[in-house]
Amino acid sequence: MELHLKKRIVGAWLTVTAVLVVAPIVLDGSRTQVLLESAAPAKPETEAWATQEYERQVRRDVEELASGAAAEEIAMPPVKVVDRDDAAPQGVPADRTSLDADKVPYAWTLQVGAFSKRDNAHRFRDLLRHDGFKAYVQEFPDEGITRVYVGPELRRADAEKAQQTLMQRDDIQAAYLRRYLAES
Repeated sequence: MELHLKKRIVGAWLTVTAVLVVAPIVLDGSRTQVLLESAAPAKPETEAWATQEYERQVRRDVEELASGAAAEEIAMPPVKVVDRDDAAPQGVPADRTSLDADKVPYAWTLQVGAFSKRDNAHRFRDLLRHDGFKAYVQEFPDEGITRVYVGPELRRADAEKAQQTLMQRDDIQAAYLRRYLAES
């Protein structure tokens, strides 16, 4: 017998065997409705008052959102923008960090630029980062301005040193030192 003919006979025999094994399982239909047993209790009936209270709470939340009260609660405090250096806190040496009355550490940042075009501010920030400064931007959409800052530094002396270095650059006219407060 030729090899090619033997392969066809073996293939036909395997196909017929597979159909004879699988066909009863598929045609029986009992395997499709196998239910798994669960020890979880059935869902309890929900009382009508619970649904009504939920609907009332949703209605109160929607009204609160519409009134703007929720937006006022989570609104960011206004960011202080300076046109001169903040004064050093009394009794705090410039070469050390300390805590204020609210137990928040003093940190210092430098405002080095304000741009009306956002892309210019980001380009300037990237240039400062390339030169090794910790620079970031903050947008003020109400004013249409994006400001560029360097810092923050925990010690005022480090911020003043960065201020002197920045003032030697040609692309910075002023670098104002201010207290940095985290936004969150």
